[in-house]
Amino acid sequence: MTSLIIGYTAGLGTLIVFWVAGFILRPWARAFFSGAKVPLATIIGMRFRGTNPWLVIDAYIRLVKRNMKPSIDQIEAMYIAYGERIRTAEELIDLVTDESRR
Repeated sequence: MTSLIIGYTAGLGTLIVFWVAGFILRPWARAFFSGAKVPLATIIGMRFRGTNPWLVIDAYIRLVKRNMKPSIDQIEAMYIAYGERIRTAEELIDLVTDESRR
């Protein structure tokens, strides 16, 4: 009976590790290896706020590659403000660049 409880606990721990790796570490690693560093706490915050971290990070990476340096918070704020209209990273980039020109 004890080994059964230990097995279930280990299985649950493994699922939690895979969840963290899939939902938090993958977008972080993508940004990190692209040269656009994003703190892990920011990605966790995006998850709690209901923001799509993949879309925001993709837009951030593209802007960094274009030598534009908006903050990840600025990009996320635009996503939250116009989230219903934004479907792609390019649409988010257009909003951020339009805002920075004002």
